[in-house]
Amino acid sequence: MNWYRFQGLALKGILYFVTFYLSLPFFGNVALSLLHSYISSSVSFNLDTIYLNWNSTFPAITVCEIYNAEKIWELSDAHFGSEHEMHIDDFISEIVFYRGVCSSCENCAKLRCPGNYTLLLEVFRTKCHQLILNCSYLNELFDCCDEFLPVPTEYGLCYSFNSHQARKVAHVQYTNNRMTGPGHLTFNAAADVQLYVHAPIDVPFQLSEGMIRETVLLGHFKELVLNVIEVHNDESVQDLSSEQRRCRYGHEHVDDRQGIYEFYSYSGCVVECTVLLQLVNCNCTNHFMAVPGQNSLPVCDYRGLICLTKVRQKLMTERKSCECMSACEEPEYNIIYNSADNDDEDAEDISKVRVALVELPTQRYVRRVAKTILDFLISLGGLVGLFFNTSALRLVETVFLIVRYRKTIVQWVKRIWFGTIKYLQIMDQSK
Repeated sequence: MNWYRFQGLALKGILYFVTFYLSLPFFGNVALSLLHSYISSSVSFNLDTIYLNWNSTFPAITVCEIYNAEKIWELSDAHFGSEHEMHIDDFISEIVFYRGVCSSCENCAKLRCPGNYTLLLEVFRTKCHQLILNCSYLNELFDCCDEFLPVPTEYGLCYSFNSHQARKVAHVQYTNNRMTGPGHLTFNAAADVQLYVHAPIDVPFQLSEGMIRETVLLGHFKELVLNVIEVHNDESVQDLSSEQRRCRYGHEHVDDRQGIYEFYSYSGCVVECTVLLQLVNCNCTNHFMAVPGQNSLPVCDYRGLICLTKVRQKLMTERKSCECMSACEEPEYNIIYNSADNDDEDAEDISKVRVALVELPTQRYVRRVAKTILDFLISLGGLVGLFFNTSALRLVETVFLIVRYRKTIVQWVKRIWFGTIKYLQIMDQSK
């Protein structure tokens, strides 16, 4: 009885093996397509219009002083004396408002150039309390330098309002809702400035596309009215890998982080990648990025700046290939109204700036998990059942049968093995 039953099981096993062998290539292709779909389509974006309880993020406003030749000449005369060599003015201008090129550094091999760049920045860059004045948010006055905090950028030390990177706190301080209404910020600038409007997690950087940037000259009035589109992340999104959701949270730093910024952002990643390229090509980085007390990056002297000038085009090309993802918490701001660049007749030595949201947003995008690992396992289990009529219960049953009839299976394996060896010996002797 056991013999006939074993024969049936053996034939059944052979049938399973042949079917498995013939179906395996097609099964593998379909399984791989399921895996690829799970990895590439794990996240979905949906438009949410239930806006009554939203907190809308007011943008970060960053103010950077721009080059003013008259100011450089006056401060240079006061610091070095009126009889100082004229090439020093050019050198100071390129150091204090460094933009990746230092042509005058070529002269430093023959002529004497100041070597303490930190002191030059201290003397020739305008401090916060001298640069930004008369600040108010929602018509409430505040001390400008309590909220416009210093942040290192590729344009030098700038001052940023409502910035994660400047405040080193991973949550938004200024938000708008039905209680506050649309936010608006006003302040005065006492010098020519570059105004950047961006997400709180970001920082200004060179060749930035999509970041709002306006030049405000002394005595001018600038008004920007914006709308905001929030991106809300469902809690389950954090369980996915960054490759699946195709974005990074602020605490998810890359491996080659240089320690310049506290939180991850696309712009910060590009800046730190550029610094790494500078270190690779010239063994130093510019004085804007090497922040004393914050990182231990080697600062370029005039020879290093000459090297950076020579490889500038190479760096600008290579930085486009930096593997930087967008940030998951990154609202989008669009200009609704931008005032013309006209002189303000009432202003004398200041510029007036106003940045406001046009209204509370009525829609936002929600990033949700579309496919979890459980969805993938269910799909894969259905595929296995379709091809092989197999389930977890059948696998357990197979293991149970193997254990139950292990003696018979071992006997037949021995018979086949020794029978095959004996047959080969006979064939070998017959030759």
